[in-house]
Amino acid sequence: MRKNLFYGAFALMLVALGFVIGGSTTAQHIDVFNIPREKAEPHKIQGPELSEVVVTDTYTYKVLVEKDKLDKGNVFANELEVQELVGDQRTPYLWGQVEYYDRRVVSQMQTRTTEFLKCFRTRTGTLFYLPDGKRVIDWGPWSFWDCR
Repeated sequence: MRKNLFYGAFALMLVALGFVIGGSTTAQHIDVFNIPREKAEPHKIQGPELSEVVVTDTYTYKVLVEKDKLDKGNVFANELEVQELVGDQRTPYLWGQVEYYDRRVVSQMQTRTTEFLKCFRTRTGTLFYLPDGKRVIDWGPWSFWDCR
């Protein structure tokens, strides 16, 4: 055992001595994170001709607001906000463990329009109007895009 340890230490000493006598060694790779931009190889390949298209993306849905505020024209943008429930946030609502003033099933439509194409998709969700004035919604999955 001592003999193997001695030979291992001796071999390690010879390697270290070789670096000191022979000078520093150079790496056999290229440091890709420090290549100047002018020396980097271009990765752009020949492809189809491209054009920009302006897309208008619109979301339409119903939200609950207090009737008194609506009649007086006193509704503000923050009262139109809806917080989407995701992941574990959904559980108390699904199990009826949250107090709310009102709960409704609403639908949302997303429309994408360009100069040559109009597409839409829909989804339904359950909207909760909470005592603190917040509105949260548990959305279902989107339908497929309809571009007829």
